[in-house]
Amino acid sequence: MCGIVGYISKNNTDVIKKTIASLLKLQHRGQDGAGICFLENNKLKVIKNKGYIKEALAEINYKSSFAIAHTRYSTMGDLKKENLQPILYKNTALCHNGTIYNIDYFREILLKKGYFFEGNSDSEVVLKWLFYKLKKESQFWSKEEINEILSTDFKDSAYCILILSGNKIFAFKDINSYRPLVFIETNEDYIIASEDCVLDKPFIKKFELKPKSAIEISKIGYKITEEKVEKTKQCVFEAVYFSNPKSNVFNINAKNERIKLGKLLAKDDFIKADYIVPIMNSGYWGAVGYSIESKIELKLLIKNRKNILRTFIENKEKREELSRKKYIIDEKIKDKKIILVDDSIVRGITSKNIIELIKQKKPKEIHLRLTSPMIINSCFWGVDIPNKNELLAYNLKSADNIRQELGVDSVGFISNSDFEKIFDKNIWCHKCFLN
Repeated sequence: MCGIVGYISKNNTDVIKKTIASLLKLQHRGQDGAGICFLENNKLKVIKNKGYIKEALAEINYKSSFAIAHTRYSTMGDLKKENLQPILYKNTALCHNGTIYNIDYFREILLKKGYFFEGNSDSEVVLKWLFYKLKKESQFWSKEEINEILSTDFKDSAYCILILSGNKIFAFKDINSYRPLVFIETNEDYIIASEDCVLDKPFIKKFELKPKSAIEISKIGYKITEEKVEKTKQCVFEAVYFSNPKSNVFNINAKNERIKLGKLLAKDDFIKADYIVPIMNSGYWGAVGYSIESKIELKLLIKNRKNILRTFIENKEKREELSRKKYIIDEKIKDKKIILVDDSIVRGITSKNIIELIKQKKPKEIHLRLTSPMIINSCFWGVDIPNKNELLAYNLKSADNIRQELGVDSVGFISNSDFEKIFDKNIWCHKCFLN
């Protein structure tokens, strides 16, 4: 789960600042590092560094009318700089959001064929695999033949891929449509990005790329290849948590769906409380829905420290430390019955730490409500849950056991059946909620 964006100017004006500005709006998709690749004097140049986007891409003084960029959330490969994207090879650059299944098989073939790897990410393997299979320079590649290789050789994988070659950007989406990818045309530019929150001004055209789509973009226009796919596996975590609430992903509005989940969660819940309190920022819109349905006042009594972003997508070393430092709890919580609302419990690290902080303010009762079902299974398609033994709900098995572990008065999850009323299992991937 990373953030990717590409820009091509229609009239040869600079897009580097626009690309970085758009990437900043995808910071919630990755915090390990960021990079940008652009065309300069007919050669591609990559700048990439660890850290948040503002620091990683500070003071770039180049100009170009073509660029792709990436913000990294590490699910494959370690945190060293060589694994940051875009990946550059033979004057061709690639950005990837997702995870490639069985990547060691492809890496071993390439090693035997004499290919060398700077890092250990799946994205570098994909780019070199295309060169190996196509056996020609990228200026002669077509979107159809690239798409055929990706959709055949990586058919069980999750990917949204951007390739910058010369003065063209290619974009591809896997057959299962695990991750979102949107195309936007404005008066000045063509844009391809993980989410449409990258742009907040008028546009001429905007559409979500369909499963197994391939698009080729140049300054004079774009060409798209689409196939009809009967069943998809759109990641439901995109709607529940990952995507910016302002975004429309998979043709739904993330904010509106979170409000619906909150309403459904509250519908059969009869807890009497003084306040609904969202765990910010992930639980806010679910809490709004819960408050509307329950008619209990919503109070913002938990605040985020401004210098700490998302803890779930931080690497393991930072997660626990940051979750203890992230939140400020208002004194008004004292002696109140509160219903805490969040989107989910994964490992339980953040939930445990925030509840400990809340208890220090001496509330009368704490009731925790989650707008997704219990997460009890692994994910191998771009979410960092490779081992289900890390999952709180998998280990504790029931809401009551989780209640005891967290030391609260009650814990409630939205039911799988209610969840499926909003997110159809024939369209959305529910694997993390199912045995």
